[in-house]
Amino acid sequence: MNLGSVLSAMPGAAPVSGLDYAWRWSPNPMFTFTAALSTESGHNLQVNVRGRYDEVLVAALLAHARAHDGTFVGQGRPLMAVGGFHHDGTDFDTVGVAAPEVHGYHATENPELSAVTYAVFPAYASEISGRENEEEAWGRFRKMLQPNKLDRAEMPFVKMRYDNTRTQSMSKGDARGFAPLDTLVRELELLDGAPGSFVEWENRHGAVWRVDSTGDALELTHDASQEPVVPDRLRAVARTSVQ
Repeated sequence: MNLGSVLSAMPGAAPVSGLDYAWRWSPNPMFTFTAALSTESGHNLQVNVRGRYDEVLVAALLAHARAHDGTFVGQGRPLMAVGGFHHDGTDFDTVGVAAPEVHGYHATENPELSAVTYAVFPAYASEISGRENEEEAWGRFRKMLQPNKLDRAEMPFVKMRYDNTRTQSMSKGDARGFAPLDTLVRELELLDGAPGSFVEWENRHGAVWRVDSTGDALELTHDASQEPVVPDRLRAVARTSVQ
């Protein structure tokens, strides 16, 4: 398959200004797709955008991904982060990359193209560990990260479990599951005055924190050390821990 010929032949495809071997097309007014060949021209790097489109930002994302494609092409990881990204006017500091088994781009209409396509999207360093398994990567990419929005909010990597004796709210099972940072903060705030309750969470580096409520106090455990913590400090602890 000649990737350049396939991509340039997409309905309405036009070259991307300032980026060689890259094309943009819109399957409908809501979506804009932009694709660029990898360094060796054997893979398609693609940004799908829903809503507001910024060609300069998209071209910068693809250029950064192409310049570092040796860090993710053929590495066998379903979700990866390419750091060191910067673009004026945005806070994104990372380029996210999802493998074919996660993104599903072109999977129905052209499985051969899908198999050599990496989804590229604007991201934050706090969001991707690079250790996600296929199921976790699929959930993060499709349900939490909103990779097709160029103006999305940061969604830090948070895996948590909890049990609150006062609200009777709890997570399912013993494993930590992905959750929004706001959920972590809310459950930490509900610990005060709920003896026997706990919240345990993990960041992208695999570091773990746990807060237990004894009724009279809150105990924070991290790095094998334990200390009392006041409720007002928990929000800052949570937000700092996931950066």
